[in-house]
Amino acid sequence: MSQNSQRDFDNKVEGRVHVPGTEILFDNNDGSVSAQLHQLRHRTSGDGRMLLVPQPSMNDPNDPLSWSTTKKSLTFFNGCWFAFMGAITGPIMAAGMNQLSVTFGKSLQTLTYANGACLINQGVWNVVWMPFAVKYGRRPIYIFSNLLMGIACIWLAIASNKTYTVFLVGRAFLGAFQAPIESIVPSTVTDMFFLHNRGELVAIYGLAVLGGNELGPMFSGFIVQALGMNWAFWIVAIFIAANLVCMFFFMPETKFTGPRPDPFIANQAAEDTDQKEQVLIEESSAIPKKTFVEDLKFWNNGDPNVSLIHVFLRPFVLLAYPTVVWSCFIYGMALSWNVILGASVAQLFSPPPYGFNSNAQGLFFLSPFIGSLFGVFFSGPGGDWIATFFTKKNHGVREPEMRLPTCLLAAFFTFFGALWFGLSYEHQMHWAMPVVGAGILSVGSQMGTTLGMNYALDCHKELSVEVMVTIAALKSCIAWIWTWVINDFITASGILSVFMTVAAINVAIYLAYIPFYLKGKEIRIWLHRKNFLQAAGLM
Repeated sequence: MSQNSQRDFDNKVEGRVHVPGTEILFDNNDGSVSAQLHQLRHRTSGDGRMLLVPQPSMNDPNDPLSWSTTKKSLTFFNGCWFAFMGAITGPIMAAGMNQLSVTFGKSLQTLTYANGACLINQGVWNVVWMPFAVKYGRRPIYIFSNLLMGIACIWLAIASNKTYTVFLVGRAFLGAFQAPIESIVPSTVTDMFFLHNRGELVAIYGLAVLGGNELGPMFSGFIVQALGMNWAFWIVAIFIAANLVCMFFFMPETKFTGPRPDPFIANQAAEDTDQKEQVLIEESSAIPKKTFVEDLKFWNNGDPNVSLIHVFLRPFVLLAYPTVVWSCFIYGMALSWNVILGASVAQLFSPPPYGFNSNAQGLFFLSPFIGSLFGVFFSGPGGDWIATFFTKKNHGVREPEMRLPTCLLAAFFTFFGALWFGLSYEHQMHWAMPVVGAGILSVGSQMGTTLGMNYALDCHKELSVEVMVTIAALKSCIAWIWTWVINDFITASGILSVFMTVAAINVAIYLAYIPFYLKGKEIRIWLHRKNFLQAAGLM
């Protein structure tokens, strides 16, 4: 390799301390990386030059990265089931808004406040739940949250035929209990899976959340029409109970604190024999593999190196990280569309000329769900393909910013879908036209949620839990604002003005990817040098 190329590579590596988010993903065999990388573990299918990032432990079979495909898949499935059921409970009211309005004698805007109570508590209570996930592990949080979420659904099933105040308080508790669905599953993905898998799997998790938001109203529409609003909550509680049983047996702890080889250190090991010993040679005694029964342990004694107070405060400090704040706004504005559609479908489609009943209002959300499926492909496998293409051109070094060009596609679908929906509804076209527009809009919405999570997690994978808490909290605040104003905003300004205003904000935030794409690495170097968390005494 030429001296200039070597200098470029050395700059990427930043000496012996690599930039957070920058990873060596390919062993190029062209002299651009040291021979020590050949001794690390590589992908066994597909491109054999691809390193496993992060590297699994060399002597501990209990490292989640070393689990069998079946064990990983079951754990991931349980996490997505948990997120899906939690997401369903949010907009489950959409198809029953008119019925609840009659039962409680309240306006649609007042009923939307119950959604807001759920959303804002999701954000606030993430800050409470997640320090325990960092110190004591993911498993107890999954189980406790799922149990309490089921209890809240039983409360709401009973409260649906009582008073608005009892129902509102139940919705607030539901938000508090289901809060971990917004943050713990992406952390579990980073616990178990390698960098080259992460984009697709985070996209699938995003589909579980958005799919719950979109299919929940569809399922509840049939239930509400046939059995009443209370049975929608009873049936969700039954599925949550089934997930709880499945979790107990097939969702082991994924938090791992043991040592793992570091490709960046390995790349320097050729020059440092002592370092090579530390990185590449297995410990003399292998750690025994846990049995199935041992995996059922509810929690461990806690990580002595973790302070609950410090973990509680870290998400607030992360608001000083431009990479995290931008991801928060991308995620929050993308998910806002589900809140807006869920709160406004009854208002828009139950009056003439459409006259949708509860069933039809529920079926409306089939279109956004289909759009989300396309969004998963574009942001998951599609985003990974784009990032891998740029990684190969970059001598095998992956930068988080390599995913960001897909922001242009997300911006296009969001703006075009909002315009299609707004114009077709404004001109009272056939019902299929605005329904298709909602599907196109959801392609961009799904892409936005995945992009927001993936970029932040790629930049700060060592803070995956804290990052997701910050994203979830700010997202909930953004969505909560819409629940307070959206119905009156539509009444006052018309659907076209409202949708184009929100879409314009979305596009502006998406286009902010340009400075991150051009200067993202410099920003990460600056964050690494400043180390705000250490300066605040929280690391």
